[in-house]
Order: sequence, then C-alpha cells, then structure tokens
Amino acid sequence: MNHIRFPVRVYWEDTDAGGIVYHANYLKFMERARSDMLRRIGFGQNDQRGREDGVLFVVASLNIAYHRAAVLDDDLEVITSIEKLGRASLIFEQRIVRSDEPIATGKVRVGVIGARSFVPTPLPNDLYETIKERLSKMQPTADLSILTLVANASLVVKCVLAILVFLSLASWTVIFQKYFTISRAARQVEEFEARFWSGTELNQLLETAKRNHDTAGIEERIFSAGMTEYLKQSRQDPNALNSVSRAMRAVYNREMDHLERSLPLLASIGSTSPYIGLFGTVWGIMNAFTGLSTLDNVSLAVVAPGIAEALVATAIGLFAAIPAVAAYNYYNNRVGRLTVRLEGFSEEFLNILQRQHARS
Repeated sequence: MNHIRFPVRVYWEDTDAGGIVYHANYLKFMERARSDMLRRIGFGQNDQRGREDGVLFVVASLNIAYHRAAVLDDDLEVITSIEKLGRASLIFEQRIVRSDEPIATGKVRVGVIGARSFVPTPLPNDLYETIKERLSKMQPTADLSILTLVANASLVVKCVLAILVFLSLASWTVIFQKYFTISRAARQVEEFEARFWSGTELNQLLETAKRNHDTAGIEERIFSAGMTEYLKQSRQDPNALNSVSRAMRAVYNREMDHLERSLPLLASIGSTSPYIGLFGTVWGIMNAFTGLSTLDNVSLAVVAPGIAEALVATAIGLFAAIPAVAAYNYYNNRVGRLTVRLEGFSEEFLNILQRQHARS
C-alpha cells in the first residue's frame, strides 16, 4: 500500500553504553513515524481530543524483528505503510532501514478508543472516509501504460515521439507501395517473357506493346523502345544496333529510377530513427534526474515513471527503424534480381536483332 519515509538520526540518547541503538528505541522511532503518517493524512491527535466524538489510536499488539545494529550518527529511515484500514483498528507495516539495508521490521496493530472515554470505539464515518481518501492520494500507484507515459512526457519528448510516429507512417506507406509496385513489375516481366519466347513475331509483340503502352511492364517498354528504334534505322547502317542499345538503356534507366524511388527514404528512416529516439530518451532521463534533485527521499517508485517515459522514445524509434531496414534490404534484393533479369533480356534481344541485321 501507500507508504511514507520518516528520517531518523541516531544520537547519544538513543544508544547504550556500547554505542549501539537500544532495542526499545526502535519502537520509539516507529511510533514517531506512525504519528507522522497519521498527521499527513489529516489525523491530528490534539484536534481529536477537542472533538465530542474524537478518537485516539493506541497500540494493541506488535511484532518486531531485529536484523542489524544501528550505531551513533547513523542516518535511518522508517518506512511506514498501512496494511489494513478498518473501522476500529489499523495495521501498520514498518521497516527501519539504513541505505535500504534492513535494521528492524515490525507489524503494529493499533486500536481506536474514544478521546474522552478511553474505551474501544469505531472511527466516525467522516473521519474514516477522510483517512481513506487522503491515504489513497499520498502515493497513488503509477500508471505506466504507454498512453499515460506519452501524455505525461515533456514537450521535447512529445515532439520526438511525433517525429518518430510520422517517420513510421511514412515508412509503412512506402513499404506497402513498393510491395505492390515491385510485385506488379515482376509479374509483368514473367508474362512478357512468356509471350516473347513463345515464338510470337516481333512486329506483333511491338503492336501489342504500343497498344497497351499505359499498362505495359518494364521489360515490354524496353522491348518497344528497342524495336521501334531498330525499325527506324537503315538496314545498311553499321551503327544501327548502337542506337537501339542507347534507346533501350534510356528506357531501362528511367524505369529503374521509378522502381527504386523512395527506397533511400526507407534506408534513411532505418538509420536515423534509433538516434532520434535515443535523443528523446537522453532528454527524458535528464529531466527525470533533474526533478529528483529537489526530493529528499528517492525510491524506485519515484524514479520508474520518469525513466519509463524516456524509454518510450527509444521503443518508438526502434519500432520505426526495424521495419524500414528489413523492408529496404528485402526490396533492394528484389530490385537487384529484377535488374539482372532485365539486363539479361536486353542482351538477348540485342543478339536477336544483330542476327536479323546481319541477314539483311
């Protein structure tokens, strides 16, 4: 449950002849910590004594275990939490620590008595609800969900997260676009090569390519450019095939540029996103530790939310980078294989035209 940390310094009056804290004084430290906790949640004993229905808390039972000895000048902390809040009693769980090293632990049950009658009595309803409400507000359980962490992040971290989300959306947009573009290009190459090597006349293939110019694939466009240039050349021109090769190369370069477009964006997103996220993380951690410098008592529960907020930036950065890098490598490999196939077709087609040119 919720807890408080009550600092205690060991003085001469707290030790025995050997300079070690006398065992009964640990009970005194615990008593002070319990009184401090009750005061923080709105229970003032002097105020209760003036009320007609005022109540006081008295120790009903306790169980304490001693683990190590505390000595003169030690800085101790009494960590106190309410394990159970009842109508007529409270159970406290208390730990005395030195730099988180346990010195003594105990469980104390206190009963409720009337401030004037000194007999057991239940807590008044208004006081019970007040203690319950304020106790819940002392140290609420940190909500470490992603949405809460993002909402509570600093402005700089939010800007970093916005940039990373934008880059991630851009990356996935390119990934889907390239999947359909490259898949369609590969399918069209397969279909055209099947028609090309089926024995269909070149002139007939050229007519089909011109008729379907808007929907033709890369290989069909290369063939159309080469065949069209070949038909324009004189049969006696020895450099005719050079012109055909240049025409095919121009179409090839233009089509490959279109096919590879946006792939560098994936590479850039994959390489820069982790560093952008790391910047947000460093900034968030710096803010978290700057805020801790103003606190007297620091625990993991206090540090965890700030560190978690900062680490969200790194997580989002990796979320943006990993798919981008994987997609870039995959598509780059597919485009590379397609490039080899197109260059091979161009060489084979030039050989066919060269044989025709030689016969003519």
